[in-house]
Amino acid sequence: MQTDSLIQRFNEFKSPLCGEFRFALNNILCWTHLLRLGRLDHSTTVQAFEVIEHNAKHQSLLLDKLLDWHLTSEVTSQLPNVADINQRFEEFKSPLCVDIRFALNSILCWTYLFRLGRLDKSTTLKAFEVIEHNAKHQNQLIDQLLNWRLTQNDLYPTSSNKPSNKDLK
Repeated sequence: MQTDSLIQRFNEFKSPLCGEFRFALNNILCWTHLLRLGRLDHSTTVQAFEVIEHNAKHQSLLLDKLLDWHLTSEVTSQLPNVADINQRFEEFKSPLCVDIRFALNSILCWTYLFRLGRLDKSTTLKAFEVIEHNAKHQNQLIDQLLNWRLTQNDLYPTSSNKPSNKDLK
């Protein structure tokens, strides 16, 4: 299988995943923004926490899909270094996934405390600030996690870790 086909398969995998992550993050950010503007009464605040919790749980499932992704030998029979590529991707995505999980768990913890009735008004505002901060941080992490390229039989992140011409030989 040619490199272009591999790139296409990876993009087919990550594009809908990225879209779903972004949709969930945007839902969370919209609700936190409305609260920050003071536009939520108590019943709407309850609804906001429910939507945030639902989206955070959905993100957790999406993250599981991402963690399970790897190049298979059936797809990459013409690549000699499939194990190396998978190992590099695993080494890169694992720490990012830990950070994303941390942000998700923080969001879920705040929604849980709200459901239990353990947050007063000022703590609820703080919860929304923390949730908003974590959602924005997740956005940056997801950019890094999903921004990979396959070039000359090697998979690499397109951020500052892009290989030089010397690395591609």
